[in-house]
Amino acid sequence: MNKNKVQVVAATYQVNNDHDESRTHRISASVRIGANNTVESVDAGVVSTLDGQQVANFSRYGTTSGNLNVGFSCAQDKQCEVLDAINGFIADCEEGGVAE
Repeated sequence: MNKNKVQVVAATYQVNNDHDESRTHRISASVRIGANNTVESVDAGVVSTLDGQQVANFSRYGTTSGNLNVGFSCAQDKQCEVLDAINGFIADCEEGGVAE
């Protein structure tokens, strides 16, 4: 790539929380990072229990105030816990950017 003519303005990374020993759920997603190192979107998010049972899928478009879409596949009494895990995952992505 000739850096005098083109530049990277955004990149999409496959991200997970496998290195977070305090996690309550395993979460993975495609995270799009903009040129100014902000999270532009989170797509194809999957939330599973630590033993591998999928409990939700999600996506978020836009910056911090963007739309969050969640499809639950767990009991209603577990949904707040799952939502908290999703919001924490997105916050972690926004806080430190995405490590390569």
